[in-house]
Amino acid sequence: MKTPIIALMLSLFLAFSSQAKNKIVKTDSVIINKDFKSSFKYQNYYLSAQPSLEALRWYKSQDAMAIVNLRTEKENKAFADYAFNEENMAKEMGLDYHSLPIGGSKDYTPENLEAFAKLIEGDKKMLIHCRSAGRVTILFMAYLIKYKDYTANQAAKVGRQLKFSLPFEKMLDTEISLDLVN
Repeated sequence: MKTPIIALMLSLFLAFSSQAKNKIVKTDSVIINKDFKSSFKYQNYYLSAQPSLEALRWYKSQDAMAIVNLRTEKENKAFADYAFNEENMAKEMGLDYHSLPIGGSKDYTPENLEAFAKLIEGDKKMLIHCRSAGRVTILFMAYLIKYKDYTANQAAKVGRQLKFSLPFEKMLDTEISLDLVN
């Protein structure tokens, strides 16, 4: 009688242990999706270059619930002229769609970072993209520092797995330590 109970307890323990392992999220673990150009997953976020229609369908199949598009209105119009209207396609697919145009360094403002944070807060899976994933990387790193209490070095460690780079690090063959100065 004791043996079946012990076996059952051991089975339950192993089952719950393996489930617990799958729920642990490393703060520096970025998964690269090699099926699509510049496509990454970090926690609940898919960070990407402009997705194709095939990629959008794939993100939806992975339970993404929303899209945050950082491309400008001009970029979106040009893309829609030769590919598809992303906002309309998102609505057809049942995805929430948000546009936060970041056109360059003039748009890297505290106000846009705050707007970005409000769009991505929560635990639902979402796709965040721009044309090449560069703007996504910069905004996401700033978000991690300001809203998730990452140090600049911790955010850079995530960013380096995305599209962040300091070219002189490559020339020096070493990572540069980053500190915030207020």
